[in-house]
Amino acid sequence: MEVADLFTLDEGELNVEKEEILSLLRRIGLTDYESRAYLGLVMRSHGTAEEVADVANIPRTSAYKVLESLLRRNMVISRGGRPTVYYPVSPREVREKLLADAERALQKMERLQGVLSERGVPQLVYTIVGKERILSKVGDMIDSAKSSLLISGPSLREVLQDSSGRVSNAVKRGVAVKIVAEPNTRVPDDVEVVRKQDMVAIDVIVDSEQALLASPDLSICGYTDNPFLVAHFEYFLNFSP
Repeated sequence: MEVADLFTLDEGELNVEKEEILSLLRRIGLTDYESRAYLGLVMRSHGTAEEVADVANIPRTSAYKVLESLLRRNMVISRGGRPTVYYPVSPREVREKLLADAERALQKMERLQGVLSERGVPQLVYTIVGKERILSKVGDMIDSAKSSLLISGPSLREVLQDSSGRVSNAVKRGVAVKIVAEPNTRVPDDVEVVRKQDMVAIDVIVDSEQALLASPDLSICGYTDNPFLVAHFEYFLNFSP
């Protein structure tokens, strides 16, 4: 069902359809508030932060931050004014972008398929679930860095805020720190910065010995200290477009 068809439903059917859409949006990586705000904008066609908060049933104090996050995801656009008015990128355009991102990620994964079994190296990848545990693991990795540290990905604000002191301490220890981040993302001083868009995951690599690959919302990640797998992963990152 197209989102526009929601207007032909009665109230009970509309609520059921909305909940299903919100569930699907959360499954592709949006937070609950982001899902509600985007659906609210689609149904309204446009709105201010306060109007979006009302229709999406989210706190007004959170609406601006949520809409800014959707802007970074290229799911909404804004037009200046007082107050700012936000417009949704059409669901069709968002769908095409998500499919393109998924296709690109799967194509890259194909390069790694079977690598470990062909080389006779056991796969040693550990899954970590939960933002707090993942941020703690990233912090431990940064603290252990001796020569090099790479942090890459979209939505790095929480990673860098949680680890900013650790990153600065790594720089003071003589660690070569490189951060690949989206435009306008604040990064610690005295690090190498590369600006890049359209990244699909958060990556952390330490001393070519440890690697972590996390979802953008930090809900789940894979961690490995297998030397061959880390080296291959690092090579892949350095040469990916």
